[in-house]
Amino acid sequence: MPWLLNLMYSIFLAAASPWLLFRSLTTGRYREGWSQKLLGNVPQALRKKIGSKPVVWLHGVSVGEVQLLKPLLEQLRQNNPQACFVVSTTTQSGMDLAKKLYPNDLLFYFPFDFTWSVHRVMARLRPQLIVLGELELWPNLIGRAAKLKIPIAVVNARLSERSFRGYQRFAWLTRAMFSKLQLVAAQDQSYAERFVRCGVPTERVRVTGSTKFDNVTFDRQCEQVERLRSLVGLDASHTVWIVGSTQSPEEVVATRAFVELRDSHPSLQLIVVPRHPERFEEVFRELGGLGVAPLRRSQIESSVSAQDWQVLLVDTVGELRWWWGLADVAIVGGSFGSRGGQNMIEPAAYGANVAFGPNTSNFRDICEILLNGGGAVRIEGLDEILPWMREQLERPEIGKLRGKKAQELVKQHQGALAKTVEGLQAIIEQQKR
Repeated sequence: MPWLLNLMYSIFLAAASPWLLFRSLTTGRYREGWSQKLLGNVPQALRKKIGSKPVVWLHGVSVGEVQLLKPLLEQLRQNNPQACFVVSTTTQSGMDLAKKLYPNDLLFYFPFDFTWSVHRVMARLRPQLIVLGELELWPNLIGRAAKLKIPIAVVNARLSERSFRGYQRFAWLTRAMFSKLQLVAAQDQSYAERFVRCGVPTERVRVTGSTKFDNVTFDRQCEQVERLRSLVGLDASHTVWIVGSTQSPEEVVATRAFVELRDSHPSLQLIVVPRHPERFEEVFRELGGLGVAPLRRSQIESSVSAQDWQVLLVDTVGELRWWWGLADVAIVGGSFGSRGGQNMIEPAAYGANVAFGPNTSNFRDICEILLNGGGAVRIEGLDEILPWMREQLERPEIGKLRGKKAQELVKQHQGALAKTVEGLQAIIEQQKR
């Protein structure tokens, strides 16, 4: 079976090489970490720093997962001060954020699932436990870990209906992989049931809830938010509209709506935060052609006065969770196209007036909680953004009430972090015996 997987991966990588090369040349992505990804060459210096300490390996695919692992890592470190924690990620943006969030921990790029790369990483790290964020399952990695008796846990686990059908279709290949997982900390009951049906033993699956509800800030006056507020010169006289984690054409549609609204609502300020760094330049050019002169976050080195800008383009990584703390109105992007939405809990925790588009399949359970509790609204299409936004500006009391409900709902659903840490700690203690 491993040789078949290696063959399949090789064919896929060869087919994708022209596209990867093109994207590397045009966007700057996919240029780093190839030795680590393809060959499993975790730096020897990393191995030396580990020494004889027990290793806990945490993996987050990209920015969102890397950020989500931080409170989990901190809790585990507090419980296990003797352990060495290493963090891997797949994307360059994930690595950039990991360097900021985990400056004192050991970082590397996650290996491709070839037998040779997986074997080399395992030999150099010799982890006591591997923790995978959300859903990042690879047969060779899991198979090798099982052979070495290294437990693998999936935290904040979710398995969409589409992914579930795919795994069921290839059950002959994937069922053994699922059966080797030691712990699945599922976000809700439906996800838990899908993992069991895919082959995870029932006793190894527990419903913990989403740690996204725990990894939030409620305080709009916290240091990080206040720093950004001062940086861009915002105060209580402004109405701040943030459109975050966007994909094309959400930025353009929102900015056109802003242009329509700004004369009748001069206090309105728009902040746009694209999801992917490689689109920053593209979005800057697009917004500049819509009758606005966007200010770029990366060009701000000192505080600027509010009259110097009306549209701010946040072209930095890892700050969105703090920008949400400035929002009176928050539209969560990635939800008007095919992506399936992005995390709407962060703006909800700040008590913002939260909305998102029709496609939120990646956050189905969270959306249901917010929508059913009156803590958010769904905008059915891009053409509805302008009339919806006009209503919010004319009747701000509606948004304030919605924001209060959102904040209460987030508080009610906290606790997943503690349950997840409890499950992981039980595995660690078992490994010590």
